[in-house]
Amino acid sequence: MTATTERNARAAFAERAILDRYLGGVPGIAWGRSAWPPIPLRHRGGPARWHYWWSAHLLDAALDAAAHRPSPARRRRARRLVRGIRLRNGGTLSRTFYDDLAWMGLALERGDHRRATERIAARLEGAIDPAVGAVPWEVGNPFFNAPANGPAAILFARTGRRGAAARLSDWMHETLRDPSSGLVIDGVVVERGIETRRATELYTYCQGVALGAAAALAHDEARFASRAAALVGAIAAWTGPSLLLPGAGGGDRGLFAGIACRYAADAASVLQTRADAGGPDAATLGRAAASARSLVIANADALWAGRATLDGLPVFSADATTPADPSPEAPERDLSVQLGAWLTLEAAVALD
Repeated sequence: MTATTERNARAAFAERAILDRYLGGVPGIAWGRSAWPPIPLRHRGGPARWHYWWSAHLLDAALDAAAHRPSPARRRRARRLVRGIRLRNGGTLSRTFYDDLAWMGLALERGDHRRATERIAARLEGAIDPAVGAVPWEVGNPFFNAPANGPAAILFARTGRRGAAARLSDWMHETLRDPSSGLVIDGVVVERGIETRRATELYTYCQGVALGAAAALAHDEARFASRAAALVGAIAAWTGPSLLLPGAGGGDRGLFAGIACRYAADAASVLQTRADAGGPDAATLGRAAASARSLVIANADALWAGRATLDGLPVFSADATTPADPSPEAPERDLSVQLGAWLTLEAAVALD
């Protein structure tokens, strides 16, 4: 079995585990359950929670599977998920959180839902605060962060709004980049045009979306290729020789490392293409492409090696540096954690 075939088989195994354990719905409509085993009613304190932005990544992963292992059933499943998202979100795709909306726009764009994608992109572009030069985290919120602006920039690049994409990438680079490490902090609070607080936490998905934005623009402009290469180097220095991204637990954080791997794979492809084209920076870009590729493969391999098995299907760890904990109360029970692993395994397939 070739490495490519093996990576695809691993991703298919993760896909099957997600579908068997977390996919719910009715005929023609599907959605992702938030946890497995299901949370007992006595512990819920209310109706079972459904997560809009996790669902955007579930759709993205389903589209990865349809691209890497094409089948009519996978294409139908992606369409069913879009219907389920709309249904569970009250008959609309709209949200007041701009990061949520950007994630959904990226998934819908890949699924060729053009009108919905265009509406989301136009709304995000209209949300850019002219005094700040960035998209806020939420309607009316003075917090401007990488998780909203990174995916918005990627979506702008994909939908022909390259000027807006470049401005958001520049804003993240100039405002959120930590000069000592070269990494991207979470965000800043700006009130009446004045920065009043810096959220300096370093999250893996902030690095991923900033990298994805630079990579999306690197096809046309050398400065964005250099920016992506520099960020790959900063991430590699952060992880150390293992290249394993730090885990962040369950809940929303279960997706963070998987998102970083998705966009590291994109960067590896773009940077290698630019390196192959030659030029004065070809060697630097080639090394960065190899580093990004190694990072994705290292994390995918570690998740696979550390998996547990229940009922013949894998349970992946919430942290690639440690083995999976399959107990019912562990973070591994969250859809986000298993979905993050699936995203990582599909990112490894995408490298080929």
